[in-house]
Amino acid sequence: MGRHLLLALFGAAILLAGCAKVVLPSGGPRDVEPPKMLKEDPPSGTVNFDGHQIKITFDEFFTLNNPTDNVLISPPLPTTPKYTINGKTLLIKFADTLQPHATYNLVFTDCIKDFHEGNDLSYYHYSFSTGDAIDSCTLKGQVLDAYSLDGCKDFLVMLYRQDEDSLPLTSRPDYVTKSLSNGSFSFDNIAVGEYKLFALKDINANMIYDLPNEQIAFANQPVNISPTEREDSLASTAEEVLLYCFEKKEKEPKLTRVENPAPGTYVIPYKSSFARFSAQSIGSAPDYFESVNKNQDTVFWYMKEPVTDTLTFVLNADNHLDTVYLTPYKAPKTTGRGSANVQTAKLTVTTQNEGHRYKPLTLIFPAPIKPADSIPIKYFTKRDTSVTWVSVPDTFVKQLKLPLSLEEKQNYTVLIPDSVFWNYQGKTNDSIKLHFETHAAKDYGNLTMEYIHPDNSIVYIAQLWKDNSFLQEDLITTTSQVQYPALEPGNYRIKIIEDANHNGRWDAGDYHLKQQPEKIWFFPHAISIRAYWDSEEQFVIPEK
Repeated sequence: MGRHLLLALFGAAILLAGCAKVVLPSGGPRDVEPPKMLKEDPPSGTVNFDGHQIKITFDEFFTLNNPTDNVLISPPLPTTPKYTINGKTLLIKFADTLQPHATYNLVFTDCIKDFHEGNDLSYYHYSFSTGDAIDSCTLKGQVLDAYSLDGCKDFLVMLYRQDEDSLPLTSRPDYVTKSLSNGSFSFDNIAVGEYKLFALKDINANMIYDLPNEQIAFANQPVNISPTEREDSLASTAEEVLLYCFEKKEKEPKLTRVENPAPGTYVIPYKSSFARFSAQSIGSAPDYFESVNKNQDTVFWYMKEPVTDTLTFVLNADNHLDTVYLTPYKAPKTTGRGSANVQTAKLTVTTQNEGHRYKPLTLIFPAPIKPADSIPIKYFTKRDTSVTWVSVPDTFVKQLKLPLSLEEKQNYTVLIPDSVFWNYQGKTNDSIKLHFETHAAKDYGNLTMEYIHPDNSIVYIAQLWKDNSFLQEDLITTTSQVQYPALEPGNYRIKIIEDANHNGRWDAGDYHLKQQPEKIWFFPHAISIRAYWDSEEQFVIPEK
């Protein structure tokens, strides 16, 4: 190889090296782990503690989110400690003198997060004793929503050494912890004894049940915690407890603000259900349609004539009287340019059961419609055309079933002329055109559920649900079978409500009356319905 060639190659190498792109080394996989404790000073479990501060060091930089609410100390302290972060170390300084011969527990819930990724240390527990020994008992349990049985997060769960009903209403607890995302909670290092157990969704952060809209849960009997001998140590235990949370039902119906969402429509909501409702107008008032929702806590009025002046009514819900003033409808103002929104003059119409084999096609109206005769409904396939005639009776009509004679597995078009349905505020429909294919009998499945009744003196309510849609309700007074025919394929749930007071609905509890919410059970698993298939199941309702 000649000298000139070598020089050329060497120069090219230098040029390539100068143009090469510099690639930084990879930072590795993303951090998904929460901070880990490396050192505690003094260590958790220390006895004869006589200091004023605690140091906890983690393996990475971290943040402390709202320690006032998320760090729970038992027994509670009059003054919140001072929390300081120094690098990777948390410093906790106590402002109060600690009780002698007491075991203290610090519970950190969802507040320690790594600095960069925000990975959350959901639960961390630290304990120490100012005496010669540290208490060793534990109590575990779960807070569940009494109606849905879902876990309830961020409830304060509290223990009181005395069994007095007034304690949750007047006093801070002896021990406190917080429920996690699935509702589970744990007390560690507590003393032997009997305790009142109470859980609270503490809206005003004072550890006192003093607001009517605070959700609660409670145990009817004291929880007995006693030591149990185990091979490895003297441990603590009580059986795991379940608490069912609810919001207290008002003793009498309490009216909230009357709403006027549309012309001639008034919504009258109460904070609790009622058994009887009536109204008396003061002065002249137009006739109106009235309906009440299933929970018996909201009344809907639909005026037959436009409201042009203020109307006065005296409402009577279970002998609780309220005077209300109904004013003419005012359209909401726009947030941008222009004045108030102009309400459309058209009547909105929606449908149900398009293509269903066993349920009629149904028109849904937002408010009652006026009586009408001989409305033509035209429907056709590629080869046939048919017309049926429907009428609107002079009653409360918000749904209208169309008597169509449909064949299965056919593509249909349904035509409804414009201006055939009118509501009492002068709105009418646009023309309606629907397209759908009808299902066949083999597209549906059937379910037979046998309910094994434990006690014929008790009434149960059985509900069928698909996803979040309620489909059917039956009263179960004895061991019996209930048929659920023509179900569309999918997963279904069965819910059982113990109707203890025989009022046909679920009722919450009352702490002052020592009344737990009515019991709820779900069938152990989702019921899968397949097309052209008959399913049989058995639900053994648990004894009380």
